[in-house]
Amino acid sequence: MAVIGVYDSGIGGLTTVKRILNEFIGNDIYYYSDNLHHPFGNTDEDKLKVVIENGIKHVRAHSDTVVLACNTASSVTDDTDVIKLLPPIKEYAPDAQNTLILATARTLSKLNAPPDFKVADTKELATLIEIQASLNYLKGSLDMSELLPYIAMRLHTFKGVKRVILGCSHYLFCKEQITKILGDVEFCDGNDDLCEALKSNVYARPLEASRITYDFSALNEQKKYDKILKILMSK
Repeated sequence: MAVIGVYDSGIGGLTTVKRILNEFIGNDIYYYSDNLHHPFGNTDEDKLKVVIENGIKHVRAHSDTVVLACNTASSVTDDTDVIKLLPPIKEYAPDAQNTLILATARTLSKLNAPPDFKVADTKELATLIEIQASLNYLKGSLDMSELLPYIAMRLHTFKGVKRVILGCSHYLFCKEQITKILGDVEFCDGNDDLCEALKSNVYARPLEASRITYDFSALNEQKKYDKILKILMSK
């Protein structure tokens, strides 16, 4: 049994944990939410590099394998001994004109995506998702309908695209609202590549149960995280 360390600034990484639990059942999860420094995407790069470096060290001390379930953290770190969540840009480059990228400002600045890709400004969205989840999880809901006006304002000019690359793990909570604005689009994120990379370090153990340990750099939000993951796993 391996301990898979997962690092993010908030609840976004729980969408990656869901994938890991489904594909690598029987391994334990150590989830470190660096909520003291949320959001990563709007932080000065030099300061952010120090934050991410310290976060990786913390996770590494408690796990066998480090997974960065955050596109921003993955895009700024030079550490090659971690498994990174990154937007799958290269595979969609041939159809870039029909593809919209949603990511934090910091991730976008590091992508070097070809100019044919469409890009939306959604720099506040990760924080809005954190707030909305905090309001709704006690009701057993992750409904993001309250964010529809913001999403409509940011995305309505991109109607007609065929796919949306979700370059922030938080954004996976808003697929339904994005679909209401853009129609029946294909969603893509970096979790397929992340899980493929994780196979080199970890394998599923179907006869064993996975345990999850939460850790926080600021306020302990274990109750919220545990409930949100249970809701995600039930879908």
